[in-house]
Amino acid sequence: MSMTTAQILPLRLFVPASAARPARGRKTALAGPARPALPLGRAARRAALAGLRADPRQAVLQDSIRCLVCGEAFRQLTNTHLRGHRLAADEYKRRFGYNRGRPLMCRALSRLYTERAVRNGLAARIRQRPILVRPELRRRGGARTIALEELLTRREVRRRARVPLAAF
Repeated sequence: MSMTTAQILPLRLFVPASAARPARGRKTALAGPARPALPLGRAARRAALAGLRADPRQAVLQDSIRCLVCGEAFRQLTNTHLRGHRLAADEYKRRFGYNRGRPLMCRALSRLYTERAVRNGLAARIRQRPILVRPELRRRGGARTIALEELLTRREVRRRARVPLAAF
C-alpha cells in the first residue's frame, strides 16, 4: 500500500524541529551529554539560576557557560544570543557582576583563543596600559569600579589567608 504526500506530511509535524534538521551557524551551542542541564521544575530552575546569579563565576565551567538570563548552556555567549534578551555584552557583564575584561566563553575555548593569539604573536601587538590610554583613569588615580566577580574572588583569597594551614 503506497502513501501519498498528503498522508505523510502530517506525520512530520510530530518530529521536533531540532531533530529534523540541525541548526545552522550555531557552532557555539553545546549538544549532547556534555551539556549540563538545570533542574526541570520551574521552581528548581529559578533556584539554580538564583544561585548562579549570586556567584556568577560558577556559571563559567570548563566546557560551557550558562546564560544567567535564560539558563541555557553554551560554549560562548554571543552578541546574537544576548540580543535576544535585549542586552549587549557590556550590559550583561554589568548586570550580573562580571569583570569588564571577562570573556563570555567557557574556559576551554578561552584557553584555545589565548594559545592561538600567543602562537600568532597577537598578544605582543595589542598590549596596552589602560592608565596611559585613558586619561580619565589617570585623573582618578587608577581607581575603577569593582565588579561582583572580583569582590567574591578577593573575599575568597582573604578567607583562605585567615585559615591556618594546619586546618587542611
